[in-house]
Amino acid sequence: MKAAPQQQILLGNEAIGRGLIEAGLHFMTAYPGTPSSEILPAVVRFGAQLKQPPYCEWSVNEKAALETALAAAYTGKRSACAMKQVGLNVALDPVMSAAYIGVVGGFIIISADDPGPHSSQTEQDSRLLAHFAKLPVFDPDGPAKARDLVAPAFALSEKYQIPVMLRPTLRVCHARQDITLGKPLVLKRPANFQRDPFRWAAIPKMRLALHHKLNAKLAAIAQDIAADPTLNTWHREPLAKKAPLGILASGVAAALARDVLAELGLDVEDGPLPFLQTAVPYPLPLAPVQRLLASCSRVLVLEETEPVLELLSPQRERLWGRYSGHVPSAGELTPDALGEVLERALKEAKVKVPKPRGRLLTVPDQAPPRRPNLCAGCAHRAAFFAIRKVFKGKRAIYASDIGCYTLGTNLEAVDTCLDMGAGVTLATGFAQATHPRDRRHRRRPPRPPGGPAGVGQGLRGGADRAGRPLRPARVLQGAAPGQALRGQG
Repeated sequence: MKAAPQQQILLGNEAIGRGLIEAGLHFMTAYPGTPSSEILPAVVRFGAQLKQPPYCEWSVNEKAALETALAAAYTGKRSACAMKQVGLNVALDPVMSAAYIGVVGGFIIISADDPGPHSSQTEQDSRLLAHFAKLPVFDPDGPAKARDLVAPAFALSEKYQIPVMLRPTLRVCHARQDITLGKPLVLKRPANFQRDPFRWAAIPKMRLALHHKLNAKLAAIAQDIAADPTLNTWHREPLAKKAPLGILASGVAAALARDVLAELGLDVEDGPLPFLQTAVPYPLPLAPVQRLLASCSRVLVLEETEPVLELLSPQRERLWGRYSGHVPSAGELTPDALGEVLERALKEAKVKVPKPRGRLLTVPDQAPPRRPNLCAGCAHRAAFFAIRKVFKGKRAIYASDIGCYTLGTNLEAVDTCLDMGAGVTLATGFAQATHPRDRRHRRRPPRPPGGPAGVGQGLRGGADRAGRPLRPARVLQGAAPGQALRGQG
């Protein structure tokens, strides 16, 4: 008797990890950062069930992680690299070059975005960086879809020998869904690096030829994607009669739009609105998008967080989205925000809404939200207390870094927070800028705790300040056991 398929309720990041194992992953690197942190541990957990688990590594930063995994892809291994969206900034130098050079084994860059943002310094859209780097990007709308897109992403990467990006957002990464587990694919591929200096060590003249080749790849990929019904879902096919409004969507916004339309009493599958959802915003699947445009007077574009579909689509004057002001230009598209967007678009398109949402109930006398604080017993508390004590009564500037220690603002011990490692360089800049022109500021501004993330990144700033006549005081609090140190390789 055949055993029933095993099902598990998985976190979105766990579903991605499972998808990697089921697609024959050989090599995985990552740098932790919310909302991506659970992907690598999931690969380790599911990979432990195999006779030969994939190699897994927490790297010192995203750049090192990407370069390490990319080398494995050069040898024909299926590899992946995971990070949060601002970590992609750190890895952007090798990402740009990898698009030109390409790969042999499938290579997936997982960049988890944070619309809102909830735990990041920006809500930047990794799909725009994929477009900038000329890399195909997959945009899942939930945990199951994220798992399901891993295999086609590997297949596309190997067919065209190009890195591919998978871009889950926070609501995909941290949602839970019942997943039917598939059988892990075991690919027996010995590492085989074929020397080709005109590709792997290409000089600028050869890079031009590689750029032309990359453009040809993207044109072919766009045609493949446009012809694949599994990547372009018609929730409502175009009608025989031209519709006043259609919807083009991707990612979580597409899933929420279906829910909100149902709440408004508009049947998604048999209603009046043609609805196209694409799982690959770039390169844009032009044929289905043109079909949607031909069937509607206006098209509402729903995506997070930047107007990628809107930017790449033809006939932009007929689109309603961020450029037209119909969709907020910042912030997460929550169900409430999407409700307002859809009701406005439906009203302007003169589409009758069977069940208007009406006025949302609010509680006028809610308690004010509690400010986030450092955990009880956190070692950073003592460090901040010591800093304030030493510099009490002095005009000190407290330049800090990204991480939990940003919460030192509540203790009046953090004045700036720019990016990873900037505490050192900002403090140096403050010291130089305030001396000697203003004698009142002639002091050494302290740089609060660096913690695990700031150590390596701050080394560059430390090297830069070494030859300066004035050096700010630097307070360094080491990483706890098991925490990664982030450095610039």
